[in-house]
Amino acid sequence: MEESKVKSLSKALDVLECFSVDEPELGITEICNKLGLYKSNVHNIVSTFEKHGYLTKNPHTNKYKLGLNILKLSNIISSNLHERDFIQPHIKQIANETDEIVYYAILHNKQVLYLDYACTSGTIMETSKMGVMAPVYCTATGKAMLAFLPDDELESLLQDDFTQFTENTITNKEAMRAELIKSRKRGYSVDNMEHEYGIKGVGVPIMDRRGYPFAAISISGPSLRFDEDKIEFFAGLLKQHKQQIERQLP
Repeated sequence: MEESKVKSLSKALDVLECFSVDEPELGITEICNKLGLYKSNVHNIVSTFEKHGYLTKNPHTNKYKLGLNILKLSNIISSNLHERDFIQPHIKQIANETDEIVYYAILHNKQVLYLDYACTSGTIMETSKMGVMAPVYCTATGKAMLAFLPDDELESLLQDDFTQFTENTITNKEAMRAELIKSRKRGYSVDNMEHEYGIKGVGVPIMDRRGYPFAAISISGPSLRFDEDKIEFFAGLLKQHKQQIERQLP
C-alpha cells in the first residue's frame, strides 16, 4: 500500500516536470505521450493539481500550464538561497562593467540550473533564464564546474550521451576531457557557440571551503564581441569576483 502511494506521487511529480520553457503549455494527450500513462491517470493528476493551484487551464487552447502556487514555492526557495545574497551584487557589478549578460548557476540533476542573472538596460535579452535548466557539457557555467569536479563525479557525468546543438558542440568524451583539462589549467571555461549559435560565454567556478565547485558565474553575449582579447579580459574580471565571493563564504 505504501509503495503504491509512493508510485502515485512519483507519477504526479513526473507530470509537473513535463512542463518547460520550451513547452509551457501541454494537453492531456501530450502528457500521456511523454510519460506513457493512461489518459484517466493523467486527467486525475492534472485535475488535482489544478484544484490546488499548481496547474491552470488555458480556456482558449484547453491546455494546462504551471499555476501561481508554483511561483509561490519558487519564491520561498529563492529567499532561502543565502549564497545568492552575496553573489548577486557581484554579477550586477560585472554586468555594469562589461555591458553583457552575467549568469549565476549550480549543478542540479546532471544539468546546469540558472539561479540568477544580471544585465544592463541596453543589453538585448530574449527571455530570462532564471530557473531554466541547460546542458552541463556545452555551457560556460557547466564546463567551469565540470573542470573542477572530483574525478568520480566527473566520470559519472561523462557517461551520458551528448546532444549536438551546434557544429561546435563537443560530443566526443576524450575531446571533452581534454577541453576540461585546458579549462582547469587556465582557471576558466569557454563556451564557443557550443549550445547556441552566435553566443559565446566565459565562466569560472565558485569553490566552497572544501574546494568543491558548488556554483559558477559566467559572462555571455554575441560571438562578434568575444574575440580572444575580450575573452581574456572577461576571464580576469570573473576571477577577481570569484575570489571576492569565495572570501565571503561561511
